Amino acid sequence: MKIIIPQNLFVDCLNKIQPAVQNKTGSLPILQNFLIEAKKDFLKFASTDLEIAIKHTQKNDFKIINEGSITIPFKKLYDILSSIDKDADITISADEDKVNVVAGKTKVKITGLPSSDYPAIPAINDKDFFKINAFEVLSMIEKTVFSSSSDDKNTVLNGLLWKKEKNGFTIAATDGRRLAVVSREIKDNSKKDFKVIIPSRILEEVAVFVKNNCNEKDDIIIDISTNQVGFRIKDTDFISRFIDGNFPAYETIIPKNFESSARVSVEKLLTSTKRAVICSGDTKTGFVKYVFKKDVLIITSSSQSVDFEDEIDCEFSNKTGEFVIVYNPKFIIDILKNISSDFIDFKFTGSTTPTMIKTEKDSNLIYMVMPLKSY
Repeated sequence: MKIIIPQNLFVDCLNKIQPAVQNKTGSLPILQNFLIEAKKDFLKFASTDLEIAIKHTQKNDFKIINEGSITIPFKKLYDILSSIDKDADITISADEDKVNVVAGKTKVKITGLPSSDYPAIPAINDKDFFKINAFEVLSMIEKTVFSSSSDDKNTVLNGLLWKKEKNGFTIAATDGRRLAVVSREIKDNSKKDFKVIIPSRILEEVAVFVKNNCNEKDDIIIDISTNQVGFRIKDTDFISRFIDGNFPAYETIIPKNFESSARVSVEKLLTSTKRAVICSGDTKTGFVKYVFKKDVLIITSSSQSVDFEDEIDCEFSNKTGEFVIVYNPKFIIDILKNISSDFIDFKFTGSTTPTMIKTEKDSNLIYMVMPLKSY
């Protein structure tokens, strides 16, 4: 194999596949490599850590002198390329397990591994797929993924439920203490419905990629097969297995009747809650108390050395006067940071039962937050 490719393009291709490169020592050595394959009219870059895989196809702005393939240590090559001028042309040639990197008078020889030893990366079915606007998916992921669990003990909660029924598409996430659900009506030619659990990690990588590489007119092709999901975004594929198991029946905990409700400014509540967290002393174990009254919300927190109190305007309806509830502030901040609305609505069934949180602009976005015990 022998190719010539501009430094900035080479680095860009490596950046696209970097999230799936295994960087932990003690794993299979070849997983710390990436696969590069030169064909007649394209270059393929691929990486996998056996949990997720990313494959990028480059179709122009390079020259192939000899076809072939090899795997190259990712970090070593990336560090070398980063030290070379961005306008330089890079010549990569491979002979058995030796990779020669040439840029002007700079010459580096790296030991690679045969491409035949690299794990097989499944292909995306580009004939039977589900298609949706890239920024629509990005918005749905960002509004839900933070509610999934980061605890490896419960793999089902480490993923997000993706459900399609006719033209209705829903994403849901929960860690057992909070829930996020967003639904959209979509125009899609695929007649295949599905209900699967997709790992949050692959969705976070897809979201980052969309933000950095897409515009508002781009679509994502989504292949839902028997045991895996594939996302094709332009010339880059993201692939991951589903999480096996049954997602919690979240519909059963969403109440239909409420004792009271409140409407609060998103900006004011976010700012005040952040200040309360600073004064609580610990973002993990700290708490914030909300006291809702007729026209005001009183926000308090405390630590061994600090007592905090703030007041902001709110619209509150409650037959019994004031209402007191205590939350993990991170749960509230996560919601406020990821919605595009001026006001947020709290709907209460009690001070010890889950609170529903909705926005004024999106009736198909629902959050449920479990309050803390009273302090």
